[in-house]
Amino acid sequence: MSDIFPQLSPERVSELESLIQQARHDYYNTGIPTVTDEVYDAWVDELAEFKADSPALVAVGATPVSVWQKVAHSIPMGSLSKVNTLEELTAWVMGTGEAKFEPLLVTEKMDGISIAVSYVNGAFSQALTRGDGVTGEDISVNVARMKGVPGKLAKKFTGVLRGEVVLLKSDHLKHFPTYANPRNAASGIAKRLDGQGSEHLTIFFYHVAEGHEFESEGEQFEWLSSQGLKIPNWYVTAMTPGIRTPHDLWLEYQQFKRDELDYEIDGLVVRLNNFVKQLALGETDGRPKGAVAFKFAPMTRESVLQRIDWQVGGSGRITPVAIFNPVRVLGAEITNASLYNYGYIKSLGLDIGATILIARAMDVIPRVAAVRKSTGTVAAAPRTCPSCGSETQMDGEYLVCPNTAGCPAQAVGRIKRYVTVLDVKEWGDTLLEKLVNGGLVQDVSDLYRLTEAQLADVDRMGKKSAEKVMKTLWDKNPIPLESLLGALSIPLCGPTMIKIAMDAGYDTIPKLKAANIEELSSIEGFGPVKAQTLWIWLRDNSGIVDKLVMLGVKIKAKVHGNLNGKSFCFTGASSRPRTELENLVKAAGGDVKSSVGKKLTYLVMADANSTSSKAQAARKNGTVCLSEADFMKMVT
Repeated sequence: MSDIFPQLSPERVSELESLIQQARHDYYNTGIPTVTDEVYDAWVDELAEFKADSPALVAVGATPVSVWQKVAHSIPMGSLSKVNTLEELTAWVMGTGEAKFEPLLVTEKMDGISIAVSYVNGAFSQALTRGDGVTGEDISVNVARMKGVPGKLAKKFTGVLRGEVVLLKSDHLKHFPTYANPRNAASGIAKRLDGQGSEHLTIFFYHVAEGHEFESEGEQFEWLSSQGLKIPNWYVTAMTPGIRTPHDLWLEYQQFKRDELDYEIDGLVVRLNNFVKQLALGETDGRPKGAVAFKFAPMTRESVLQRIDWQVGGSGRITPVAIFNPVRVLGAEITNASLYNYGYIKSLGLDIGATILIARAMDVIPRVAAVRKSTGTVAAAPRTCPSCGSETQMDGEYLVCPNTAGCPAQAVGRIKRYVTVLDVKEWGDTLLEKLVNGGLVQDVSDLYRLTEAQLADVDRMGKKSAEKVMKTLWDKNPIPLESLLGALSIPLCGPTMIKIAMDAGYDTIPKLKAANIEELSSIEGFGPVKAQTLWIWLRDNSGIVDKLVMLGVKIKAKVHGNLNGKSFCFTGASSRPRTELENLVKAAGGDVKSSVGKKLTYLVMADANSTSSKAQAARKNGTVCLSEADFMKMVT
């Protein structure tokens, strides 16, 4: 593949997905980030360039893994896209399609734990963590003890508020001085099963997700304040010369205001102040187009490079990792950082013994930002693969192991992608590595050949655990075709791209295999590169699907119904559970969206004639507004 598409680097794509997913898990579930924001963002940017539809990019937060009860959010909790410079901010403003001097609301981006708090008739009811954006953890008992969460509001409000759980700097020093920083402390304390320490946490609110409509962001913040809730500092401004612009505010905070606050922030949030215009822009992968995070520049410290570890990723890419003398940056001790690829080492002129500058970009992920004092030499790349001993090769700036079939690390990477895309629980990295290294598994089909007895003998897992692990695998059967193919490490073709091909009529394996490159290229959103990649994979590798089917994997047939090609978003109160309404759409072949966007077909709400900002935004995009009764007539 590298000879045909040298710029696409499919092996790096798979490795980036693994790195991003692991980093997200560490950040959201352990509360202890293992990489800095800048490195994480660099991974995201690189992956987006090669595979914009990757599940690792679409995902928000991380799947909760604690013992707290898991509860679905009534409205998914998304995330924000980010910018780092004035030029990027200006490009974002112009990209909204609104006038350059459109009013903007700027507020502090709190560095804590996102929370959704429900009130019923003004009384506190429930609190859920972000989780993966769709499902969160019910930590209501702890949140009820936190500062800034009144048991009753000033008005009998029924709805959902969103905020950030933080540990004030003063409370950090007074009550939890052993924690590295307030953010890590807040994450751990908020989820303590005994609730100890929750009374020292504080919640700041910034959004009314459900229960009240506003004309502008400014009006919303005034309402939140009127309810006696804590809110971050906010400003209404614009990109207008001669006034205090968002960039002016960013400079003020970066240089001195940030340090004067009693809570941690890692940037500013900039939104279109007008809600109708903001909502009408819709979302991309759960990230609103009408808002953006304007992140702060990283802080840096000097260290000395002690060695370079070469780690084989699941894709065959061999990633260099810098190991250096410990340094503390923004409250965290750092000893290592990814060097991305061999080209990065050469560009820095890096070798053992060099004095290097370590940054925690976006305040989280470590990065070797520069060489302050060079040794005059550049580290040599290993000639053999650390995983299998094969002779390494250079693919552009990347060092790779060409032993695709026999390298254990690559086998682990492909299998890990499979279980990740299908969201199969219990099959962790350690287990997969033991199965591959033990010769029990070589590709994804071998997972279905495993017996419970074989699995029980792995690391003395035991019969009961083996039964549980195997059940999680078979519970995902049958598998939708887009999920199955999207999980098989087809370069540039994840589930989203396969779904696009299926919607164009290529909805079975035989139809896909019968299509030529020109036909696949003509599919809107595909293009010649992805078409040729998919065609080559189907020609050379589709036998893996035959093996899976032979072993009992069933392909779930595409639903054909009267809602094919139509999309629905549900908002507000309804007489039936929202999941029931969404399942009716899916059963009739339609798609469910979580937000208003330009391609949304129908917005379903209690009153089809509503003049809410969400309804106005939908109509602006040509979306049809329906009542629940009208919707039921369509599906029954």
